[in-house]
Amino acid sequence: MTKRVTSFDVAKRAGVSRSVVSAVLNGTRGIGVGEEKRKAVLEAIRELNYQVDAQARGMKTGRSQCLAAYGNVANPLFLQVLEGIQAACAACGYHVLLYPSGSSDSQRIEGLLDLFRQRRIDGVVALDRPHQVHEGWVQLVHENRLPYVSVEGYPDTEEIASVLMDYEESVRRALDYIAARTRQIPAYLELHHQGTPLGWGDRQRRNAYEDWMAERGWEPQVYTAADGPWKEREPFWREWLQRHRASSAILTNWSRGAVYVCRAAQLLGIQVGRELHVMASDNTERINQHMFPAITSTEVPYREMGRLAAKRLLEYIGGQRPLDDTSGIWVPAVLEERDSVGEAAERGR
Repeated sequence: MTKRVTSFDVAKRAGVSRSVVSAVLNGTRGIGVGEEKRKAVLEAIRELNYQVDAQARGMKTGRSQCLAAYGNVANPLFLQVLEGIQAACAACGYHVLLYPSGSSDSQRIEGLLDLFRQRRIDGVVALDRPHQVHEGWVQLVHENRLPYVSVEGYPDTEEIASVLMDYEESVRRALDYIAARTRQIPAYLELHHQGTPLGWGDRQRRNAYEDWMAERGWEPQVYTAADGPWKEREPFWREWLQRHRASSAILTNWSRGAVYVCRAAQLLGIQVGRELHVMASDNTERINQHMFPAITSTEVPYREMGRLAAKRLLEYIGGQRPLDDTSGIWVPAVLEERDSVGEAAERGR
């Protein structure tokens, strides 16, 4: 059998001590390693094809080099968050364990805590929903000193670090944009799931629209509609657009709302971007840019939010930030100018 290469062999080849090899591999604090020695260690690792014994390193450092990502994989928001988590972890030599959302709070809590206590994960990033916050979970996070960062889950509390987007600012920016471009008073179309209350972000959007209109002395034009498959809802959207044809500038809370309006407009022979101007407040399903015409939107940067959440978690784990620092991280929306909102001068063409 081929003799297993050890850190002693790496140290001998590089002409350094084993503590220096350990410092290079683990980023050990308090041990300064010059660039020349670091390069020598890395070169020896490459030449000897040295593989770190993850189990032994975990026993020594108390870390698994693995984070848990908790969320519903059927949710396109979570998949974007996961992309950001993976990017941050890859840059730091960390792995990501995908922990599926269970059918009950107890499954989530017990499973995640067991993994942490067994040192199989070093912390958790989760896409939480504010209306599903579990106070008992918050208490367990603190009692177990579990490094935990939420994306969007705790906007109204400082007990858990949360990465958040300012939905009010995003809608105000969208309204400023569509009003300046079209010189029209914008209406607001709010989609919702039948029987499900609006989430925190959508409530913020609605409030921002109503406040923005009131500040200008305009009567808010808020329309609500239940979401549903296009094949079933096509007649509804054709009728809806004919009934509200006077609203020639429309901002929707969800990208699907903008898609439905644009499709209905095409069926009715209405030119989007000239006769009708449509803008979305998100791009959850990443379809705005693929529509014809492409839909202008202020988009929630879920990938960046996931990256920032993982970065904060790694700061907790590495000791660069105390666990008691649960300050929120705020990110701005991304304004993507496309073709569904035209300039006022274009309407006369």
